[in-house]
Amino acid sequence: MGAISVNKLAGYSMMMGPVLALICYFITPGGLFIDTANPAAPGEVVAALQGNATLSAITGILVPVGLIVFFSGLSQFVANMSGGTGHAIARLGTPMVLIAIIGWVVGSGISIGLSGATDPALGAGPVTVQIGITAISTLGTILFGLGAMLIACAASMRDENNTYMAYVASLAGVVAAVTGVIGGLSSGQLELMTMIGGICFLVFTIWSIIVGLAMSSSD
Repeated sequence: MGAISVNKLAGYSMMMGPVLALICYFITPGGLFIDTANPAAPGEVVAALQGNATLSAITGILVPVGLIVFFSGLSQFVANMSGGTGHAIARLGTPMVLIAIIGWVVGSGISIGLSGATDPALGAGPVTVQIGITAISTLGTILFGLGAMLIACAASMRDENNTYMAYVASLAGVVAAVTGVIGGLSSGQLELMTMIGGICFLVFTIWSIIVGLAMSSSD
């Protein structure tokens, strides 16, 4: 393992990181598949988390791990553009993705705490906290969408990348950012926008896997 190249490890990270994060995101209680709850109804989300405390804790740990692994690979992908076409644009998008991931990691950590916050003395506290988590997640979606759009757009300018898939990933980033804005401005649309945002992240994950395969086989 110590002899593995930086590019190869980064490629593996871009393949495995987002897949892990996406799977765990989809099976998080209160999400899209298990005890589905409307994100605009924080009480429903808290009830789902507390009703599946063990799974909530597991996904709350693994989602951040996947995101951090993914960013490690993505940052190397952007570094490889240094001195070439698109590097400046990709560098603009990188901190946006990083800040989005930091927000999601913080939100995941707080969600772990909420899943075990069943003391009646807490009253409406957990619900209030969940409102904050939703706000952080929504802002993260906007920033990640913009950052992903810029990085994928930069990748489309380079011959070594799959231009078609880079365009698709860039479009997915734009759509994700738009869903974040709409969901943030209209709570009635938040549930639908969250579903669409999940699909956008799936598209970006597919592109990340393609990029990761190319990076891992470049050495």
